[in-house]
Amino acid sequence: MKIYLDAKDLINIRERGVPYTANQLEHALRNGGHQLVLSLYSITEIAAPLNQSSSTMNVMRLLNEVERLPIVFFHPDVDHLELDEAMTAFSRKREYTDVEPFVNRFDQTVDLSANPATRILMNYSLGEAVWDLYCNGALKGLESYAPTLRQLMAADRALTKPPTLKANFIKMIERKLKGYRIKCFATSASALGNWIYENPVRCPSVRLGYEVWHKLVKNKADALEDSDMEDYQHVTCLPYVELMSLDRRMCGYVEQAGASLRLDYTHRVFRSAQDIFRHIERV
Repeated sequence: MKIYLDAKDLINIRERGVPYTANQLEHALRNGGHQLVLSLYSITEIAAPLNQSSSTMNVMRLLNEVERLPIVFFHPDVDHLELDEAMTAFSRKREYTDVEPFVNRFDQTVDLSANPATRILMNYSLGEAVWDLYCNGALKGLESYAPTLRQLMAADRALTKPPTLKANFIKMIERKLKGYRIKCFATSASALGNWIYENPVRCPSVRLGYEVWHKLVKNKADALEDSDMEDYQHVTCLPYVELMSLDRRMCGYVEQAGASLRLDYTHRVFRSAQDIFRHIERV
């Protein structure tokens, strides 16, 4: 199984041995034939102490321990992969086929095309890649985008007559196709958007992210936190992993979104690594 752990769980394993020590985690993953899924966002969260002068956490040691595990990295631009496949499927009048959103090296998650200049380096470790990003001032998390996200959410919440979720989704797809320069063959962008919307397993990452966002918008009592940027990005990886740990609040939004889509994500999301491995031991 592919298992996506929240950064706080990986840090707890390193710092507190909860629910496993690093060696025990490696043993559990290898014995069960599992892979740990990492993304640019989970790694930048782990490496955040490098930007905090008061932190005593040994980031490099943690990254070295993580790299010993059976790991795979999530593609940085799964939306593009999904929409490209949707365009191809729709134009050829066939059903959507799941994309392969995984890459083998961390530096591939930094480049949107998963084709970084550092690909020529045969032995480019996770720690080296993170350190190079830090030295070049490129290791900042997504917190800096939080003010913009708050403005977008405030604008959505202030709408007196918001468009239907379907109409808004189709407009979003049109914008994304234009942004990615995906050409529509023998169809219109709106027709493609409508086709994608008809079935939530078409472009599942795009759709789940869209639904979770609108659950957040709907709950006007919930203020957006800086850390929500990473949490939201973690959610978009969910359709491609078997198990994922998320904070309690985001678990709730995923469950609500899944219910609206008539897709049961509740068996995939857990509130801690401890809950995930208890579940694995039971099945």
